[in-house]
Amino acid sequence: MGRKNLQTVRRMQILDACEEIVLTEGLASASLARVAGRVGLDRTTLHHYYRTRSELLGGLVERIVDGYLAEVREVESESLDFLLSPDFARPHYDRILDEFSAASYEDADVRQHLRRLFVTLEEFTISLLLKAVPNAAPERVRQTAYTIYALIEGAYLLQALGFPDDRLRAARRTARELVETLQHETRTFTKESEGES
Repeated sequence: MGRKNLQTVRRMQILDACEEIVLTEGLASASLARVAGRVGLDRTTLHHYYRTRSELLGGLVERIVDGYLAEVREVESESLDFLLSPDFARPHYDRILDEFSAASYEDADVRQHLRRLFVTLEEFTISLLLKAVPNAAPERVRQTAYTIYALIEGAYLLQALGFPDDRLRAARRTARELVETLQHETRTFTKESEGES
């Protein structure tokens, strides 16, 4: 594989610096000037890569999404079990997302980036559900995916706050029950449809 070009390397360095600032000082401290200083660039040079703070934060969100999805592909998980396993939790990413969540109340750009992240992860959950229940009604798949994803996010947050592991196991059981309910509904609907023909 060839060397990465300077622009790719520099973008990675900028995102690394932004990520480090968010983790150590908070999202509010991740200004273009501060990120440029951390990388050793002046602001004008940084503008060549990211013209606005919003673009920079969008790049950070994209990196997080790519990281989650790459890890899923790495373990070659094609099932919801991976989403429901402790391996899916990433405290490093979660800390960044917590910063984005807090800032989203005040900053529309941050809210938009965070929403894009969660929409992408919801769509990923939908794709896993469609593999598990291929004939399910699209709206029921979307509702179930949303509920499972909300359950997962909430369970990991509560675990980080010190709730016992048995609560996370209970959330996983509930998510599996939601999938089983969707499978049952789909089988029932299919049988009824076949009986009408």
